[in-house]
Amino acid sequence: MARQKTDVLLVRKDAPVQTMRLGPWLLYFFMFLMVLTLAALAGGGYLLYQQNQALSEIVKDNKRLRLSAQNLETIVRGLQDRAFLANMPAEGPPPPPPPRQKKPTQPPKAATPPAEPPQAAQEQPAETDAKAKENGDASTPQEAQAVEPWPTSADWVDVRKVKLKKSGRDLLVYFDINNKLDYKHPAKGYATVLLRSERKGAPWVEAWPPTRLTPLGRPENPKRAAHFAVQRYKRFRARFVLVDKDVEAVEFLIFNEQGELALLMRETMDSKQPKN
Repeated sequence: MARQKTDVLLVRKDAPVQTMRLGPWLLYFFMFLMVLTLAALAGGGYLLYQQNQALSEIVKDNKRLRLSAQNLETIVRGLQDRAFLANMPAEGPPPPPPPRQKKPTQPPKAATPPAEPPQAAQEQPAETDAKAKENGDASTPQEAQAVEPWPTSADWVDVRKVKLKKSGRDLLVYFDINNKLDYKHPAKGYATVLLRSERKGAPWVEAWPPTRLTPLGRPENPKRAAHFAVQRYKRFRARFVLVDKDVEAVEFLIFNEQGELALLMRETMDSKQPKN
């Protein structure tokens, strides 16, 4: 069937019939509106893209500032610990024993061996401890416990698949915390990674996650470390900034939920060289 053209007629009861035809200018007007709409959409998308890029840069700058703040906090803690150790008085020689008191001579039969040397030997450690406490050199129970041998293995958790990787100015430490018990009983505790190095010829200790360390280089509050609840194993990643540091070793400290040290594993740089 051939196509037929249809004219539109507008009819009014109080007026004669008029014929209305649509001109080409109306089609051009609609096309102009469509192009304008597409241009507006393209401009809005470009503006959103620019805002997204700006927000990404702000987030990156925020991360850099956070890392810089952590590094500065670590440097300040190191300076405070160094000043604390420098202000500690050095241990001097033990005080001489007190002079012996002369006793009046007695008959040979009633003479007894003098008992003062053992008494002086007993008084000497007491006086030494008292003077050490006054000078601040006496070791507290916590410090005495800190120098005890650290556990190198645990029956419920261990650290495996240690990998050190150098990425630019950062040292990435990858490791797995493995549950040695049944998976129905998850291994729960806290993990801390210590980086032992030298900076400008002085010992340097840095912790991940960032936390305050004791003068002996141990976390003051183990419960501020990375918490874990592992059924089989879990992969962790620690990041350290290498700035004028000569890395010596990396230590992995595992604490139980009560904050008691359960495992200490040490990896020297000779056994685990960082890879670029």
